Amino acid sequence: MNLRRRLRARKPDTQPSSESLPRVVPAVLPQILVEAVSNTSLIVTVNGDKLAATPITRSEITATVTELVARFGSPTRVEVRDLDGSIRADILTPPTPQPRSPFAPPEERDRPVAVPNLLEFTADGFVPGEDVAVAIVLRHASADHMGKARSLIDRGEKLTVNGEIVLLGRISGTTSVQEII
Repeated sequence: MNLRRRLRARKPDTQPSSESLPRVVPAVLPQILVEAVSNTSLIVTVNGDKLAATPITRSEITATVTELVARFGSPTRVEVRDLDGSIRADILTPPTPQPRSPFAPPEERDRPVAVPNLLEFTADGFVPGEDVAVAIVLRHASADHMGKARSLIDRGEKLTVNGEIVLLGRISGTTSVQEII
């Protein structure tokens, strides 16, 4: 099995590692009982409740017990009863979690879902089906004596939804400027 059987004692002159840190052991250990019902079939009982309606095969014992012990996350008593009456018992501990690599992608945590705060803007005069551009006015600029206007936008600037909004028909040229309230 891929499970450690017991914790190793830490030598006093070594630094503590994640392997030597004490585990939380419940007051009553979870118990897995594997009973043979034939030469190939076994029934798994977890804390007195049958695990599945159908028995497992001998080749599935390792995977089943490993998964259950890892799911419990604490030391677990495992007992195997064979057809000849022999009983083997042991206490297995879950595998120690592997430290995260600094190159691993960040874990996704459930973020609270933000409730949308929608604003509606409508205007008439557009050609049916035309694309209408929607723009937030960041600032105003004045045209020079030749009628030319110039504006600079900082890419790092945080946009805020306030001021004015422009709806611009790409075909009709229809323009609607509305105040954001």
